[in-house]
Amino acid sequence: MNILTHILIMASYAVVAVLVYLVSPEVFPVLAPGTQMVLGVTVFLASMQLHGLYIFRMGRQDMAGRLMDLHQDYQMAVDRLEEMRLELRKQEEKLSRSESSQNAEIISEMRVLQTLLNQVVEKSGKRLSGRRGDETLARRIAGGTSGGTAQEDNGKDRSDEDILRVMHYALEDNRVDLYLQPIVALPSRRVVYFEAYSRVRDEQDHVIFPSQYMPLAEDSGLVGTLDNLLLFRCIQVIRRLGPRKPDLRFFCNISSVSLNDQEFFPQFIDFMLENQELADRLVFEFSQQDVMRHSTNVGRSLAALGRRGFRFSMDKVIDYNIDLGDLASRYFRYVKMDAASLLNKESDIHPDDIKEAFARYDIDLIIEKIEDEQTILEVLDFGMDFGQGYLFGEPRLSSDTSLSL
Repeated sequence: MNILTHILIMASYAVVAVLVYLVSPEVFPVLAPGTQMVLGVTVFLASMQLHGLYIFRMGRQDMAGRLMDLHQDYQMAVDRLEEMRLELRKQEEKLSRSESSQNAEIISEMRVLQTLLNQVVEKSGKRLSGRRGDETLARRIAGGTSGGTAQEDNGKDRSDEDILRVMHYALEDNRVDLYLQPIVALPSRRVVYFEAYSRVRDEQDHVIFPSQYMPLAEDSGLVGTLDNLLLFRCIQVIRRLGPRKPDLRFFCNISSVSLNDQEFFPQFIDFMLENQELADRLVFEFSQQDVMRHSTNVGRSLAALGRRGFRFSMDKVIDYNIDLGDLASRYFRYVKMDAASLLNKESDIHPDDIKEAFARYDIDLIIEKIEDEQTILEVLDFGMDFGQGYLFGEPRLSSDTSLSL
């Protein structure tokens, strides 16, 4: 109650006291003179006393209510603090597990990369020792020492020893770059995937293209090492990409040399099985010839990856009479077909029906080597969904801002 209410109540008490004073002589005629005044004052004081007791009691109840509210607020604050403490502890444990997992991933990647580098050092050293009688140079290459004469890539042919030296030091000095070529949706030409390629730079930062080093790499056994190094460069890009563009995938070629490398391939399979989150980002690509020659052990290892969500692609198709059911059962979800082969109707399936035939087995057909507008117009006549070629973009360095990664 506010103060005005109290004043009105006390005024009512005074009115009652006055009424008692005026009425008491008539009700009690035997009262002595002046007694009615004492009776009126007594009634007023008694009323004030009772009102004071009422105010005191209400004040205590109000105080108790306030204290109860404060206690409830305090208890809620304590409960909230405990929840925040538990949440903070969970976040710390999660961060600790994340850091441990990340460290384990880095250690695993470094072990694989160390294996790759050891292979390069060993194989390049042996190759040089066999090709030249200069044992000093062979020791320098195999031992990983720096030096050597840089040659500019002005279209001149390099010797095998020069190419091996460039490849060795490029790996040692981190001069093997990842290039990405877009795979687009048709007819919108929107980039949906990227295919990964490797490019090697010499000491003068001149690019050595695969056409220059691939024959020697295949002859010396280095191609598997380079292919797998390319894969891990691609994984580094995926790590940087994080959760952005979750549907963007990267096609990485795996050579037959890598598949049959008894030292590296089991380690590679274990690494992929431990990093299942890469399944939505990576598509491993094999040539048709390698797919047809997969050994039982290789097939079993790839099937283990397939069951974990990894998907495969087949390129360099020579024979288009493909058992699509068998291919799909082996977790192949992409097949690349040359635009020229499609237009020349090299498959037994009519071009108008080929897309539907692959789609029945949940396999996407990618038409590659599309180099001009006339070709794309003819490809679109057959309703193809995906295309690749210089018309849509040449391979670019993965750090190129035009890729919008």
